[in-house]
Amino acid sequence: MPDGPIFKIYDEKLHKVKIAWLGTGNGVGFEVFEFIDPPHVPKPDFEYNKSGFFHIAVTTPDLDEAIKRVNEAGGKQVGETVGMGRGEKAAYVSDPWGNVVELVTSNFEALLANTG
Repeated sequence: MPDGPIFKIYDEKLHKVKIAWLGTGNGVGFEVFEFIDPPHVPKPDFEYNKSGFFHIAVTTPDLDEAIKRVNEAGGKQVGETVGMGRGEKAAYVSDPWGNVVELVTSNFEALLANTG
């Protein structure tokens, strides 16, 4: 099993994923996942009452407090909290309807900066 942070968040069935990032210049970023192994299986038909997003990410200065607030509101943590380098942390949580939100303690550009 690969050792990147994403493999500690998703279950042991995830073996390969492609990720692309785009920074906007103001700390906001765009990240796209392509699940390779196992491959993504789209829903066969659109059901308006069962739609939702797969994943978004937001920055939070206090990850533990944010996770606590999610749990108190009926959500839950998905996987484990992971280190992202330079003391930054990230965790996935889901809302009560199963939508996944990534909480990260760094702005996007700092998180992905090449520090050599």
